[in-house]
Amino acid sequence: MNSVQKCDDSEGDASVTQKAPSIPPLTSRQMLIFTTVSVCYIAVCMSSVIIAPFFPTEADNKGISSVHIGFIFATYNLVNCLTSPLFGKYLPVLGAKFTCLAGTWVSGGCNLLFGFLPKISDPSTFLVYCYIIRGIEGAGCAASVTAGMTIIANTFPHRIAKMNGLYEAAAGLGLMLGPPVGGFLYGLGGYQLPFLVLGSLNLLFVVIIIFVLPPVGVDDTEAGSLMKVLRIPAVHPALLVTLVASMTISFLDPTLSIHLQKFNLSPALIGVEFLLIGGMYGIFSPIWGHYADKWRTTRIMMILGLYSATLSCLFMGPSPLLKLPSSIWIVNIGIATVGFNLSLALLAAFADLYHTAEWFHLESDLALQGVISGVFNFAYWIGSFIGPSSAGVLLDSVGFEWTSSIFALFNLSVMLVVSFFCLWEYQCGKGRRPPGGTSILLDAEERKPLIENGAVSINEHADV
Repeated sequence: MNSVQKCDDSEGDASVTQKAPSIPPLTSRQMLIFTTVSVCYIAVCMSSVIIAPFFPTEADNKGISSVHIGFIFATYNLVNCLTSPLFGKYLPVLGAKFTCLAGTWVSGGCNLLFGFLPKISDPSTFLVYCYIIRGIEGAGCAASVTAGMTIIANTFPHRIAKMNGLYEAAAGLGLMLGPPVGGFLYGLGGYQLPFLVLGSLNLLFVVIIIFVLPPVGVDDTEAGSLMKVLRIPAVHPALLVTLVASMTISFLDPTLSIHLQKFNLSPALIGVEFLLIGGMYGIFSPIWGHYADKWRTTRIMMILGLYSATLSCLFMGPSPLLKLPSSIWIVNIGIATVGFNLSLALLAAFADLYHTAEWFHLESDLALQGVISGVFNFAYWIGSFIGPSSAGVLLDSVGFEWTSSIFALFNLSVMLVVSFFCLWEYQCGKGRRPPGGTSILLDAEERKPLIENGAVSINEHADV
C-alpha cells in the first residue's frame, strides 16, 4: 500500500490527481530471494500431487476404497487449511525465514517416510500411516507457502500481485511436473523412487534457505489480527472465489486418472494430462498477476474466471447435459482450459484481498501480509480438502461425468454471488467501491471521511 501523501493547503486538489511515484527497478538480491522461495514452492506442490498417477492404483491393490483414497489426498489439504491462518497470524513472532525453513524440512522428511509405506502389509495400518504422514506434510506445506507469500509481499511491496502471479506460476510448474515426474520415476524404479528423490531435494533446499533468505520478522513483533481482516465484508467474496477455484482444481487429483483409464492411457500419458492443467495454470498466472496490479479490475477478473471454469468442467466429463460423445479430445479441451481459467480467478482473488485492505486503510506491514497470506491459504487449502474428499464420494455415486457437472454448478453459483455482492457494495457498501477497481476519482464528499491530518492523495487508493 502506498503511504499517505500529505500536502499543504496551497497544493489543494492537485494532490488528488498527481501520478504515483515511479516503482524502483528490481535488484539482484530481490530476484535471488524470489527464486529461492519459488523453487521451494515448486517442490512443495510436487509433493502434493506426485502420487496422483500411481498411488490410487497402489492403494486399490491393498484393498483401500476410492473414498479413503480421496480422503488421503484431502487430509493433506485439510491440515494445510487449518494451520495456514495460525502460521499467518504468528509469522511475525516466529519469523518468516524460520517458518519457511521448518516447513520445507518437514515436507522433505514426510516425503522420505511416505516412500516406505508399501512395506506395511496390513491394509488398516497402511491406511493410518497414510493419513498421519500426509497430515504432517500438509502442516509443513502451510508453513513454507505462507512464509513464502509473506516474504514476497514484504520484498516487493509495489509488485505484490505480479510477483505472487510468478509465485503461483511456480506452483503451476510444480503441479505440472509432479504427476509426469512421479509417473516416470515410478516406472523407472518403483514406488519408493519418486519420494526418495523429492524428499532429498526438499532437504537440499533447507540448506539454501539458511544462506539466502533474509531474516524477515523478529521475536518481539506483535502477531497480526485475523479478526481485523475478517470483519471486512469485501474480504469474504475473494475467499469464496479462492475456495471454489481450489475445490475445482483439486477434485481432479483422485478422480481424473480413474476417468482417463477408460481411454486406455498409460500412467505416463495420464501424467501428461495432469501436465496440461499445471502448465496452463503456470503460464498464465504471472500474466493475470501483472494485469491485476496494472488495471486493478480484480472483481471482473474473478467473475470471468469462474464463468469460464464452469464451461471447462462441463467439457471435462463431458457433462451429460451437453449430449456430446465421450472423446479424449473433448475431455482435453476441459482439462487444458480449466488451469487457464482458475489461474485468472485465483490471482484476482489474492490481489483483491490486498486492494480491499488498502481500501479500508489497514497498514501494509508484516503482520497484515502474514494474515492475508494465511487466510488466502486457508481458503485455498480447505477447498483442496473439500474437492478431493467430495469427489471420491461423488465418483462412486454418480460417476465422473456428473461429478464434473456438479463442480461446474459450484463455479457458476459463486460467480453469481460475487456479481451480486459487487452490485450491493457499489450501491450500499462502505466507500461505494466500484466492481471494476478503485481507479475512479471520488468527489469531495466521498473523499471527506478518508482525510486524516490534512489532504490525502488519490494514490492511496490507486497504486499503479
